[in-house]
Amino acid sequence: MKKSHVFQEVADTREQLELKHLRTKNHFVLAFLVLLLIATYLYMTLTGETTENRIMVTLGFVFVLLLDIATLAYGEEDSRFHQLNKYVTTFGIYAATLLVLFVARSPGMFPAVFVAYAISAFYQDLKVMILSDVVLVFSIVAIMLEYPDIMNFPGGDVSDNLGLGFFVFAFVTLLTIASYIIIKQKRFFYNQIAIAKELEFRNIDLLIDLREKVAPETILPETLFEAAAKFASAFCQKLEIDESVFQERLAILKDIASKKTRAEVIARHPGLSEKEYLGLEDLVLSGHRKLRKAAIKMSTLSRVHVKRREIFSETQFKSLNHQSDSLEIKIIAFAVFYASLKKGNAFLHPLTEEEIRGVLVDTDWYYSVDPRIMRVYKENSRVFEDIVADVFGKECKL
Repeated sequence: MKKSHVFQEVADTREQLELKHLRTKNHFVLAFLVLLLIATYLYMTLTGETTENRIMVTLGFVFVLLLDIATLAYGEEDSRFHQLNKYVTTFGIYAATLLVLFVARSPGMFPAVFVAYAISAFYQDLKVMILSDVVLVFSIVAIMLEYPDIMNFPGGDVSDNLGLGFFVFAFVTLLTIASYIIIKQKRFFYNQIAIAKELEFRNIDLLIDLREKVAPETILPETLFEAAAKFASAFCQKLEIDESVFQERLAILKDIASKKTRAEVIARHPGLSEKEYLGLEDLVLSGHRKLRKAAIKMSTLSRVHVKRREIFSETQFKSLNHQSDSLEIKIIAFAVFYASLKKGNAFLHPLTEEEIRGVLVDTDWYYSVDPRIMRVYKENSRVFEDIVADVFGKECKL
């Protein structure tokens, strides 16, 4: 069963990370396609292929390249085109490879099918992997039908041919398993980065809330905007540009900082759009605005020293399922965690059994606990309720 996230924002952050890296992967794959085109053209030239065949294969590759470039260009406006590019490229690579095999009629290009698989595996995407597997099997079957002797041993019996077929099947299966493992590792890594980022945001929000409760606001808008106006004026004089744009934006920021409503600010500045207002609103150093969060993070980074080898320890091993721990230690850690959820603390009210079960079983917290312990909890949560009753001296509910 697919698990949800403790923080729903984690899924959005993970998608943003995947999209960011997908753009880079699309450009790399495009470069690989160009190299494959050059290598194929040189191979056909060296093997004495006709000009007509070389032009036909080149046009096939160019068509795939043009589709990639088009989807990449539209992807700047709509990210769904970056997703589409994965499938277009995967199908196009195999189509171009089969075109070489059947047009040039050169069985020596058979390894190019696995080169196409390697290029599509670069995307590290489950749907692309399934599509690539299907097209790879289809390509191998098509090659066997077109070149029946390529899979036959000279003078070999039926068992030899069946053994070779089994080898091809096992080889494709191993490729699929290896790709699947890499995909799962990538998703786990992205999830951990997204969780760490969300926890950081929530901790900063907590610091801001505590600050507002224990001390008055220390930011002085008048002083701040006067200093910003002087800096903008000196900057514009240095570059010999008009400073009216900066002064207008500073006036808008000052109105937002004075806690005027959005309608009032837009009414005072008719040329201001909704999109511009939302962007400027994040630049106000008050409340939970993005600029204030960035300033808080920058002020604390100088006092934090993390060694390079500790980076992955912080992101990948923040769980109750450390491989170096014995089962007894894992049970104790889970029992303490369960008891703390039952009891609550200054920042978390005590949770009911239904709420605890919803977090532990139906969210990604499920993967942070040893599967054996989760099996016991799912089948007989009464065990841990007895532990809580024993620790806090409460009667266990039947």
